[in-house]
Amino acid sequence: MPDPPRQFYRAARVANASMDGWLPDHAVGVANGKIIDILPAADAPAAETIDLGDVSLLPGLIEGHTHIPCPPRVDAFDIISVEPNEPALMRAAHAVGLALRSGITTMRDLGSKNEVVFAVREAIASGVIPGPRLLASGAPITRTMDHCWFWGGEADSPEAVRAMAQTNADQGADVLKVMASGGNFTPTSNPRDRQYPSETIREIVEAGKPGGIEVAAHTHAADGIRAAVEGGVRHLIHCRWLSQDPSEGFRYDTELAQRIADEGIWVNPTIGLGLLAAEARERGDAAPRRNPNLQGPSPREQGLEILRDMRDRGARFTSGLDMGMAYADFHRAPAEAWAFVQDVGLSEWQALRIMTCDTAEAIGVGDNVGRLAKGLDADLVAFLGDPAENIRDLDQPSAVLQRGQRVV
Repeated sequence: MPDPPRQFYRAARVANASMDGWLPDHAVGVANGKIIDILPAADAPAAETIDLGDVSLLPGLIEGHTHIPCPPRVDAFDIISVEPNEPALMRAAHAVGLALRSGITTMRDLGSKNEVVFAVREAIASGVIPGPRLLASGAPITRTMDHCWFWGGEADSPEAVRAMAQTNADQGADVLKVMASGGNFTPTSNPRDRQYPSETIREIVEAGKPGGIEVAAHTHAADGIRAAVEGGVRHLIHCRWLSQDPSEGFRYDTELAQRIADEGIWVNPTIGLGLLAAEARERGDAAPRRNPNLQGPSPREQGLEILRDMRDRGARFTSGLDMGMAYADFHRAPAEAWAFVQDVGLSEWQALRIMTCDTAEAIGVGDNVGRLAKGLDADLVAFLGDPAENIRDLDQPSAVLQRGQRVV
């Protein structure tokens, strides 16, 4: 049989396999959807080489936290809480296409209707619609009329919670999602309240174990963080440490934070969403309706100080913009990297690793994507400028490949 056709993509800067430096003037060889070589551009066969120019070539971005049926608008709740499946499917199909064209080649949806998100995942996998490699939790498990109840995951007793987790696992969930605390988005929820005790969360963890399915917990409340950690959760979403007492604001537990770091529990702080919201306020843009149950202070700078302390303790961060929320459109995933640098004080390369190999490892796809290395899937994204010098250059790619196929 003839060898599969090859193509080499030359760039002024190519990320090395460790995601901590550039290989200057190199080319990435691609064949049959895989990376077959990475070599100096002078050694690449000229007839098979496409010169991408003065760009920085990275592995495809990994987005760890999306809600694909959500319109990223200030009135999103009013739409999706009553919207039937048919328009939600069309909205989700548009969202995944936009995400792919923005350089996201793998993404994880952490809360949508089963009838929508699993159908979209199948449509992408079978080539019906373009989109990133999609992992999905299905409906998040939540109390009656509590955070994101409208997606169909309501369960109150430990037995009902276990049954809902089993249902999602049986329908093909890649990860299980639990609302360990209330959330801002849902007006009948209180972000300062814990939803479930650790024993109930443990029911979800145990339901996922036979299939090797991990659990991600939405955690605004400090009490919810503790319940999630003690329940065996491996992914903390938001991790905001809000006190149950509104007058107190935050209740940061340094011993629990150290345990999170020591046990290697992944933390998705969704700080890019806060950055985009702050910039929207500065522009005078319309704001979402404030949750009437969220009382007391929760200043962003104090929350960032907590994250900096978690960083110093060795916490492992993932990407995840919470795409679908207001201001977090499906092409804005790089804002998470911007915030890691500007607001948390990570280096540009640390932020780039979070957006690629670290989140790939966290969501279980690190053997296939997240780095530029021989044998991995040929997911490539090129950006003008040098995001290792200016993280804001990580925005609006000039070229995107998914499994070797040119998207942009």
